[in-house]
Parts: sequence; structure tokens; C-alpha cells
Amino acid sequence: MESNEKKKILIVEDNVEIHNLYREILKRHQYEVEIQEDVSGAIEALKNKSFDLVILDLQLPGKSGMSFFEEIRNTGMAFPPVIVCTGLASIENAVDAMKHGASDFITKPFTIETLLTAVERNIRINEISKKISEIDMIRSILELNKIIISITDIDELCNSVIDLVYNLVKPDAALLYLKDEDTGRFFLRRTKGKSGNINFPIVLSLPDVAEGNVMNYDVFQRTDDNFLEIKLFGKKDVIGILMFHSKEKLFENRDMNILSVFGTQIGIALENARLVQQLQDSYISSIRSLVNSLEAKDAYTKNHSEQVAYYAVAIGKALGLNGNALESLRNAAYLHDIGKLGIKDEIISKRESLSDEEFEIIKKHPLITKEILKPLKIKREEIEACIYHHEKFNGTGYPEGLSGEQIPLMARILAVADALSAMISERPYRKKMEMKHALEELKKNSGKQFDGRVVSALIGIIEGSKEKGEFRDKEIS
Repeated sequence: MESNEKKKILIVEDNVEIHNLYREILKRHQYEVEIQEDVSGAIEALKNKSFDLVILDLQLPGKSGMSFFEEIRNTGMAFPPVIVCTGLASIENAVDAMKHGASDFITKPFTIETLLTAVERNIRINEISKKISEIDMIRSILELNKIIISITDIDELCNSVIDLVYNLVKPDAALLYLKDEDTGRFFLRRTKGKSGNINFPIVLSLPDVAEGNVMNYDVFQRTDDNFLEIKLFGKKDVIGILMFHSKEKLFENRDMNILSVFGTQIGIALENARLVQQLQDSYISSIRSLVNSLEAKDAYTKNHSEQVAYYAVAIGKALGLNGNALESLRNAAYLHDIGKLGIKDEIISKRESLSDEEFEIIKKHPLITKEILKPLKIKREEIEACIYHHEKFNGTGYPEGLSGEQIPLMARILAVADALSAMISERPYRKKMEMKHALEELKKNSGKQFDGRVVSALIGIIEGSKEKGEFRDKEIS
């Protein structure tokens, strides 16, 4: 709905005759007019009132009209569109005015039509810009809410938050610090943008955070014209800090208002993600205890999961997996046989070969694993690695008969690590293999049961380490 409130125009002009002309023309067309005769008066008027447009002469007493743009920027205020209206008509003056921040340029003497057209055009453009800005703000708030609702992984949340605020504020650099609960200090977790020659701190303590111009209940603080710090509040205290740097002073009231809202929203989202992470870690620790209990029942499988994790992570490193993926692979290795808790002990511990019927029961353990892990909100790739580690590269495995790269990479890695662990370990129905014979068996089944690339990676690790005299078989203790 359009507002019926009169649009306010600030005239910066020292010629009394032109004052009267502006008043007569603009008031007749329902504009509210205020006149100032110099730059200082204009700046004070803008500090005290909100205007929809400024009409600025370049020849003023004291400071020139061009100095208006620099002075208004130094205040940190957002200012409305500025039409430069001058008798100094030249291309150079027009270009210079536009470079300084003018939105339009008209020359004296002007016609009524020229003046009104310029005024209406610039006020309309300003209104549209404000609406777009409001839409952008609403979109950003909705996007943040979506992030808060949908993302519980702390690393993924940090990535999404830094991307969102960087695109919203558009600084030269944005930095996200998170509080370490043990030390109470804030460690740099994510950055975006370019810092130039500035070396930002890796660690902050709360006293390091600016104590300057504190506003909006201390949510944000400006250290100087180029730095802005946003405290991210959890339910009780500060859990993070967003820092922005810009060579030019780009942080306007709009940025402050948005970020004061975001500070609390982002803080609570990060706190919730951290609590979820702690809960998941607790779940995984509990499940590892269950796995240890499961393996402790059978001396032949004692520490099997530990051994699988050892080889799986080594393979993952050789294949170029990063830190988060390696951690997921390690978790999956510990959890891959948890479904055997749902299989009768007499089948798990049987010293003779399994019957066909018993083997069909054993084949259900990946699906039991899935049902155990599903309520715990463990990462999808970890659950999939557990479910599919008995699939075969040629499609003859279980539970779904996947083949080739249909099988997730982590599951293909676990399959090789699991097989190696089984072969070099003592079993009630056979003696353990020597490492060289186990590797020969893996080679023989490369491209059939196992992914050849994974097998090659494991063999390369073991043989390369042996040549250096570094390798020691990961025996089951």
C-alpha cells in the first residue's frame, strides 16, 4: 500500500531567489521542503530528520557541494538520492558528481518539467530500492531460519552462516569465531573474502572484543570505521563472534538492524548444533561400548572393529579423503557390525561352518545395523557404509546386490578393511593367514568382490611401509 505521507526534500542552496522557486514548484506538487544554505547545515538536517531526496548546489559558502558526499559518508549514515543542480554545467562536473555519489545531474537554469521529472524519477527509484532491500532482508531471514531448522552439523552450519552473512553485508572479509568451552576463548573457524594485508587473529578472548560504540544490547560493536564485530549469543552467554572488515565504511543502519537480529538467531543455531554434536558423540561412545561388549563375548573377534578402523582410515588417506570424511569412515568402521547384536549368540560364536539357513540370518545384520543407527541421526554416509560393506563389486553381495560405483566409496573401503582383518585373524573354523597370503587373496578378488582401486591402495600402503621398515601388522590383542 502506498503511503499518503508527503515526500520530504532537502534543498542545499544559498541563492534566496532559487529558494523561493524550489518552494513554489515543489510545494505545489505536494512535496515538503526544507532549505539549508551550506554543507554543515545539510549534514545536521540529515542527522535529525529523514528525507526522501536531496537537491544539492555545487557552489556553496564555505565548503563546496562536492565535500557533502565525503562528509556524509564520514558520519556512517545512509543518505537518500542526491540530485546535483548547478550552473557549473560541464561533462567533467557531471562525471565527478556521479563518481562522488550523486544519483542525477541537472543544470541551471532548469525548466519546471526538468526539475519535476528528475525529482519523481529519483524518489521512485529510491522507493524501489528500499523495497528490494526489504525483500532481500526478508529473504535472508527466511534463509537463516531454513538453515537453523535443517542443519545440525556444526561444520556445515558454519559454512552456511558465513556464506549468508557475507553475501548480505558484502564486506571485504567475514570471519566466524566459535567459543571453546574448556578455555573460554574464541577460535577462528571460517573465513570468506579477502583480507588484503591485514592479519586477523586466530584466537580471541572476550576482553579482546571491542569496547567502543556499544549498541542494541551489546550485540554489535564497531572498533573503527572499517571493523564490525557481532556477538553471537546462545541461551546464556556469548558462544561466537562474527567479524567483518571493509576498506570503505559500508556498514549502515540497515546492516546493523539485520545483524542485531541475526546475532541471536545464529548463536542459538550454533549452540543447538553443538548440543546435537555432543549428543551424537555420546551416542557413538555408547554404541562403541556395545560393540566392545559384543566382541568381548568372542575371543576370536575381540577388537575386530578397532582393526577395521585402522586399515580403513589408512586406505581413506591414500585415496585422498579429508579430515571429516576420515572421521566418518572411522565411525562407520566401529559401528559396521553393531547389527550382530540382533543375531543369536550361538550363530555368532559357532565354531563350525554356518548352514545355509544360518548364513541367511547373518546376512540380515547390515539391515539390523541400519535400524539401530537410524534414530541416532548419524551421518547418512556413515550409515550407508555400514549397510553396504558386504556388497560385492560384481553385484553378487548383500543386502541389495549393488555393483561397481553404486556401492558408496566408504562401504567399498570397509569391505576391503573388513576382509583383511578377518583373514589375518584367528577364527574357530580356520587359522589366521599370513599378511602376504591375505594380500594375494585380495588381489585375486580385485574387480570381483572388491574395488580394485581400494585394494591397490591398501597393498601400496602395506608394501610401501614395509620397504621403509615402518609397517607393523595391526594385530588383534
